[in-house]
Amino acid sequence: PIISDILFYPMKRQADYIYAAADEIIAVSQTYANRALKINKKCKSVNYVYLGTDLATFDHFAKSNKIMDKPKDEIWIAYIGTLGHSYDLMSVIDALKKLKDRGINNIKFIIMGNGPLKSKFEKYAKVKDINAEFTGKLSYEKMVGILKMCDIAVNPIRKGSAGSIINKVGDYAAAGLPVINTQECREYQELLKKYNAGFNCINGDPQDIAEKLYKLYINSELRKEMGRNYRILAEDNFDRRKTYNK
Repeated sequence: PIISDILFYPMKRQADYIYAAADEIIAVSQTYANRALKINKKCKSVNYVYLGTDLATFDHFAKSNKIMDKPKDEIWIAYIGTLGHSYDLMSVIDALKKLKDRGINNIKFIIMGNGPLKSKFEKYAKVKDINAEFTGKLSYEKMVGILKMCDIAVNPIRKGSAGSIINKVGDYAAAGLPVINTQECREYQELLKKYNAGFNCINGDPQDIAEKLYKLYINSELRKEMGRNYRILAEDNFDRRKTYNK
């Protein structure tokens, strides 16, 4: 931390100058807006608009790319996004291993995306003997079709990430999936609590992730309820056709 503070000080100084000079501020989350307001003394308020997604387009793609061959007895857990250093898929795999050791064998982990750690995650899933499918990079349309057929989504962000309300959470919400979240962003955690749309977990703790996954696994009504709530959250906060007009 001390060395990085020194190395990045010129960049921080430049950013602070720009924030302070701004006459208006538009951010992609309240979290980022607050960062600017720490420096800026001119703006009494800021506008923030979540990245979100176009719900009408999402729903169209979900309908036209519907998956028809999902086994009825399987529970699908989805991850979408980069397979890189910011994402803690190891903890999710460890959690699924704990559930498998309890005799749960009908969970499939579907990982959609590509990145520098793809082969590492694939090998780890094989070592842990987890039923995992790595699709690689997909078109958005095809990804939406698979995502819509899943039962649970995971947002496993590593400790200390600077991200706030990121793209994938908008797609999870559009799909109406309850989410297992390890991201430490307080703003996102509070949204999940407010709408009762999923579970916040202890970052990097496979046991806590496993326990929250089990709650959703055994209770289909809870999955449906939280999924409906997350879709309402999307309609309220993430629909670009409404929010981007702002």
